[in-house]
This record gives sequence, structure tokens and C-alpha cells, in this order.
Amino acid sequence: MSWGPGKQTIEDLLRHGKLEHTIANPAEARHLLDKARTHLRTALTNADADPEIAYDALYAAARKALTAILVQQGLRPTRTGGHEAVIDAVEAQLVPPMGDTLRPYRNLRRMRASGDYLGATSALHPDDIHRDHPAAVAIVDMADKLISSGSLPVFSPGR
Repeated sequence: MSWGPGKQTIEDLLRHGKLEHTIANPAEARHLLDKARTHLRTALTNADADPEIAYDALYAAARKALTAILVQQGLRPTRTGGHEAVIDAVEAQLVPPMGDTLRPYRNLRRMRASGDYLGATSALHPDDIHRDHPAAVAIVDMADKLISSGSLPVFSPGR
């Protein structure tokens, strides 16, 4: 993969302090993927007992997988950029061709955030976790394949 797709978006995110350039760290990327897989298991394990925490784990798995892509490239989100910078940076590079896999991320994020504000009648339900688990798995699997393939270029500003 070249830095043609998404380069301008990455540079904009860097310029606005939403991403920062760092040393590419394959070991940290792998660690994030391992944590993401653990979170996927946690989501299923806790779906019945605590759907809100389970959904947090589901979303965290997807977010950490996408962050792993950035870490592999020598990028990381800042506090200013947060979770939105992660998806903006990855989408800029990978949509297309991976839009179908990435599309559910924003819904996962909305559902997770809504769990903090839903009342008893509209609270997260175990079915929500089971319904959305495959989408989070697909995001983690996609990130793992990209990182394992060695096709992710390290970002070099200005090139």
C-alpha cells in the first residue's frame, strides 16, 4: 500500500493535533491486537451479566484494532483527536476497498456511548452484543491481516 490514499487526511490530522507522528512499533501493534481479541472474548462472556460493560469491551476491541494499524504506521491519536481521529485516519486510507468492514465502527461507537445514557426500558441488551460481535470481529481480523501482511507503510510527512 502506498501513501497515496488518505495522505492528505493524515497530514491534516497531524497538523490539527489529532494525530501525532511516532516511531512505528510493530510489537505495540501486535499487543493492541492481542488486547482486542481479549476484549472480544470479554464481550461475549459478560453479555448476559453486564451488557453495558460487554458493549464497552466490544467497542474497545474495534478501536484498539484500528489504533494498531496506526501504531504500525508510526502514528497515534492524541487526546484532542481521540477515538474519532482513529476512524478518520483509517477510513481515509482503506475506504475503498474495506468500507464494508469499517462501516459498523461508528455504530459501535454510538451504541457504546448511548449505553451511558439509556434508561431501563432502552438499556443495552445481550442481543445487542451478539448482533454486533461479528462486526467487531471483522474489524479486528482486517487489522490483523493488514499488519501481518507487512503492507502498511510507515508514514513519512511530506513525502
